Amino acid sequence: MGHFEELYPGRFLKGVTLLAPKTIRIVEVVGNVELEGDDGSVKSKAVLRYKDGDKHKDKPGEIVWVRTNAQLAAVALNEPDYTKWGGRLLTIHHDKTVAFGKEKKGGIRVLGSPDMTSSVEVSIKMPRRKHPLIYVLQPTGNAAKASAAAKQPNGPGPTTAQTSEAKRLRDKLDEHNPELAARIFAEHSTPYTSEQYTALIAVLAAEVRSAEGGPA
Repeated sequence: MGHFEELYPGRFLKGVTLLAPKTIRIVEVVGNVELEGDDGSVKSKAVLRYKDGDKHKDKPGEIVWVRTNAQLAAVALNEPDYTKWGGRLLTIHHDKTVAFGKEKKGGIRVLGSPDMTSSVEVSIKMPRRKHPLIYVLQPTGNAAKASAAAKQPNGPGPTTAQTSEAKRLRDKLDEHNPELAARIFAEHSTPYTSEQYTALIAVLAAEVRSAEGGPA
């Protein structure tokens, strides 16, 4: 299984080809790289070069490294100095909520790092936006597996009515604040029990009421 864009590889990694999160090893991050945009204009960008266990074992691949990803990487690696990122591991994925202008086209985002031991919420203020974007970075190595094991269900699973209601509320909150909806699900949907889903529904309903100014 593969996205058709894999048939037309270019210089830079395309987010839509990431069908699952991918852990890469950073080679270096280079600034002030002159790149031509779709409109023909040339702009200075940052480029992250990386290796992986797939197509770029030897020759590094490249990603246009936007400011948001640089901010997320600094938190995930606990290191703001990008010149010290070489050799570090970072996990990236395709985030369908990434917007270009008013249109959500999706793009590459940092998901976390195997070096992390716990989830971290990151708030990023964007120009010309009233509310900041909220990201939840995740540990993606052995620590994440240990955490998942600790959260195994201990009780009956949620009912069909509960899962349907949680989905309905999440869809409504997605219309107002998809980043918040994703964060709430990440924090409150496990363990997969009826008791936990009762708490999840309560949190989602409160946020929907706050966003819409009426009953959820």
